[in-house]
Amino acid sequence: MNGYIALKSITLSGVAYAAGDSIPADAVLPSRVPALIRTKSIARANEHPAEAQKTPQDDANNFGGVNLPIHTEDGILELPASGEDIVKAVEVMQMNADDAAKAVGDIESETALIIIDACESRKTVKSAVKARAEELNAAAEGDGDDDQDGQNGADGTGTEGDTEDGGDE
Repeated sequence: MNGYIALKSITLSGVAYAAGDSIPADAVLPSRVPALIRTKSIARANEHPAEAQKTPQDDANNFGGVNLPIHTEDGILELPASGEDIVKAVEVMQMNADDAAKAVGDIESETALIIIDACESRKTVKSAVKARAEELNAAAEGDGDDDQDGQNGADGTGTEGDTEDGGDE
């Protein structure tokens, strides 16, 4: 056997090993090997390096997502949400109302917006979510050429203070 790789800081027989260090095979008691591997403290050196250095935190970062039950007027909507969508929604909901309303303007995920709208009670943030959702829907429905400069109204119609579409030419 070639030995082991420390996946996290560990002390064996008085010798400290940091994550990624090679551990000689004779430094680990054979009776302790299964428990140390199961707890992801060490890995066999002949394993694939990416797998050998994988930690529980890596698993949390690669969370695939879930179906969230969102209560609507028409019943319950099962919303498939990725880990990224959930993290973004939680991040925004922890901000103060003004910062959250500004941050909503940068969100590209309709799913994250739905999560925020369903869980948020602050009017400022809910209004920003609604406006952003309308912007995303207008961009998806139209060709997007007329609204690229951001001067059209929130609904993409160009009616909010914009006279280009119906003005004198």
